[in-house]
Amino acid sequence: MTDYGIAFPGQGAKEDALTGALHAYRTHPLVARLLETFGAVDPYALDLADTAVNQPATFAAGIAAVEAVFGPEARPAVTVGHSLGELAAAACAGFLDRDAGFELALERGALCREQSLRRPGAMVAVIGAEPADAEWLRRQALAERGGILEVAGLNSARQMVLSGDSEAVAHAVALAAEQCLRAELLPIAGGFHSPLMMDAVPRWRERLAAADFRTGFAPIVSAIDARAHSDPDEVRERLAQGLVLPVRWRDAVQAVRGLGVPALVDAGPGDTLLKLGRRDRSMAFVGIEEVAGRLDGGAGAGAEVGAALGAGLEAGT
Repeated sequence: MTDYGIAFPGQGAKEDALTGALHAYRTHPLVARLLETFGAVDPYALDLADTAVNQPATFAAGIAAVEAVFGPEARPAVTVGHSLGELAAAACAGFLDRDAGFELALERGALCREQSLRRPGAMVAVIGAEPADAEWLRRQALAERGGILEVAGLNSARQMVLSGDSEAVAHAVALAAEQCLRAELLPIAGGFHSPLMMDAVPRWRERLAAADFRTGFAPIVSAIDARAHSDPDEVRERLAQGLVLPVRWRDAVQAVRGLGVPALVDAGPGDTLLKLGRRDRSMAFVGIEEVAGRLDGGAGAGAEVGAALGAGLEAGT
């Protein structure tokens, strides 16, 4: 058991970052299985704009990176995941094996794609705004256009993600421009973490109920309720609710810190969680590529991981 935690991002990494991670770990069994599943000769042939492909690809890349850097028997002190990343966090903490987790990622991706076609939606990040200003933006958009526009993510003190009907999201973006707020549409086809996903929950519960969950070797902090969980049934329930409820990422990170964990490693793909952590300064974050680079220097794994985490602390997070 080590004293660091591992954090897994959700869908939404830049395609070049995800493709690069899959290429780097292309010999890992999960990545090989991903390519075989979608009939791709290499990661560059995958249609990562398709949610049904992107979600299992993100899962495979994260698990492959952790096992490549820390070994297949990695034992972090805690895991935490953002949206889809909560499934990878559950597998990394031992609540289910990686192959079962990959199967669930395939099924989740397919369910999310089907639901987004049935009830289309979009997502937007409001960046650099005070929570009250972002909430005012949301309520104004609803008052003027109606529809669904929910808080889908509380990523940091000054970043909120909104999700809902495409027209409502588009109007929020227009209002943000008028109010000099920064709003960025996310490269995700669907209104995830909103009521638009509710119809998919029963089928997702069935998939989760059929999977072999067990007690993990480390707790997982859920970003749905910002609490640490060791009960497999509780982990299942948070995963089911995660299709609809918002991601309370900042609260989850603070819950990890409350467990006495000194730092989190962003497993990737990409560096979304690393950047969020260093901007929000809730606790120390380090990227897995930095850890991997130090290990390439030939020193002992324990010393190099500690050095990388120390660098994260020195970065002021």
